[in-house]
Amino acid sequence: MTKRSSTARSYPVRIPRIPVGPLAPMVLGEYSRWLAGKGYSAGSAAAAMNVAQRLSMWMQAVGAGVDGIEEELLVRFVAAERSRDRPCASVDSWIGALRRFLTAAGYLRTAEVDASQFTPAQAAVAQWCAWMRNQRGLTEKSIAAYCYYGAGLLDAVTATDGSVQWGRLDASIVNAYVTDRGRPYGVVVRARIVGSVRCLLRWALSTGRHDRDLTAGILKPPGSKRSVPRGVAAAQVAALLAVCDPATAIGARDRALVLMLVRLGLRAGEAARLMLDDIDWASGQLRVTGKGREHVLPLPVDVGQALEAWLRLRPDALDRAVFVRTKAPRQMMTTSGVSGVIARLSGLAGIDPIYAHRLRHTAAMDVLAAGGTLSEAKELLGHVYTVTTMTYAKVDLASLRELVVPFGQVPR
Repeated sequence: MTKRSSTARSYPVRIPRIPVGPLAPMVLGEYSRWLAGKGYSAGSAAAAMNVAQRLSMWMQAVGAGVDGIEEELLVRFVAAERSRDRPCASVDSWIGALRRFLTAAGYLRTAEVDASQFTPAQAAVAQWCAWMRNQRGLTEKSIAAYCYYGAGLLDAVTATDGSVQWGRLDASIVNAYVTDRGRPYGVVVRARIVGSVRCLLRWALSTGRHDRDLTAGILKPPGSKRSVPRGVAAAQVAALLAVCDPATAIGARDRALVLMLVRLGLRAGEAARLMLDDIDWASGQLRVTGKGREHVLPLPVDVGQALEAWLRLRPDALDRAVFVRTKAPRQMMTTSGVSGVIARLSGLAGIDPIYAHRLRHTAAMDVLAAGGTLSEAKELLGHVYTVTTMTYAKVDLASLRELVVPFGQVPR
């Protein structure tokens, strides 16, 4: 037997070979089957199970039972693991998966929010959210964004006793908040901050909390005027496709994504939410769902061939999304994931960073460059209003040249 050196680093605290603690064996067995169902590899599942077994052993040491699993307990466990001389490196990587399993299985109790414990400002924000949800029909994602950028305005008119003094709210306080909140951000986010504040003020006026309309006095963020849409050159699109290896699953998926975005002008979220049932192979059509609306697009031959190549290599997934993750959990890609694929491909191609929405611009600009009309571009992009599509008229150089008055002539 080889003798261990006295100067060698000590082993991290090891878990026993036979799992112990309140999670063994039933909860650990359920977790193992959950990981297998999500498509995790044997090595990844072993690392995840190691963290679960450590949690079970730690719960036995602190006297916690299965009925006492809550978020605060998991935070204490992670802190205890980090405080060791040789912390387990996989705890931070796999505690999220363990938390999702415990929540889905009903073991992790979520803290119930008691509305009676809200401060006046928190209650006002909750009522504002309900108004946006019920009266304006906004999605939860949009509501969260409005709250993130606009709810802080109430702090400026909250008294020391916690009450919201709406009478103190005037244009100077609003503009000071907009300026301070938007200082770390660029033009686009500053415009979102102004929009969020305007929404909050409209709610306060419509519900009688404020008696003056302050929206006209809010400063406009500098440079928020919409600029010319930026497309992607044909050489750059070819470079993106060149780094996709169609012989591999991830390469076939990425190639199909690029072609679908640049040929059909889909948004990243629309591509992510595309389902297998949305493809009508018999009629060569594609049903696209985005921003609460549906429209049908023809399926070009090259896009259809790329989709077919990807679907032949597509791994078994947990849902019927067309574009899924190639790593566990194999499920629908997110909007940021789709845009991240395009950014990664642009890095591999050695060109400037490109994101998914620029490919959407390219699709609209290609329609106009080929002699199409704004109405055709509108149908492709799925816009409800023509005025939204009119921004692409700025890049229709062929049509703009016809409007230019020759030098020395008087306009008629």
